[in-house]
Amino acid sequence: MLDPQTCRRALREIGEIAAVAVLDGSQMTEQEALQTIAAIAEWVREEAPVDGAPCTETVRSLNALTVSRDFDTMSDWEAMKLFGAVLDALHQSDATAMPAAV
Repeated sequence: MLDPQTCRRALREIGEIAAVAVLDGSQMTEQEALQTIAAIAEWVREEAPVDGAPCTETVRSLNALTVSRDFDTMSDWEAMKLFGAVLDALHQSDATAMPAAV
């Protein structure tokens, strides 16, 4: 059974990969970032229980975005568009994890 710490660690790693990929002059392409993010998301999806940690839903969303994608044949435009969707999913996760301002 996957614990919430493992799920959070996976999300942190995914976030770090995304952060590196969007840096100006980064050596990591969007396609490379997507491949790595997809691998992490697939691992968590396989390991996480259906009623697992709250962050499991975000990882499942990332997996749904990246599953069955052939990153090597993806055009640059397709990779950038998909990477943007992955970043949006991560930002939504961050927004829902933050407590509401009083």
